[in-house]
Amino acid sequence: MDQNLKKTPTPQINKWALVNLATELGFVIALPLVAFGFVGKWLDAKVGNDTQWFTLLGIIIAIASTTMWLTKRLKQYIK
Repeated sequence: MDQNLKKTPTPQINKWALVNLATELGFVIALPLVAFGFVGKWLDAKVGNDTQWFTLLGIIIAIASTTMWLTKRLKQYIK
């Protein structure tokens, strides 16, 4: 084999940026879920709804917003 083949340079990963991303990930997943869940529960109690539709809607909105944030952030690291 030829040892003089050009190797493609591996991209350098900023380790502190990854630590920052890991820290943000915990907050970005937990905070919307808790916040929208509590708002939905409060709305269900305020309306007198026994079926918990607002709580379910709040959880779905939290999952959607977290997914959009993750997609946006991970696109930055893929580039």
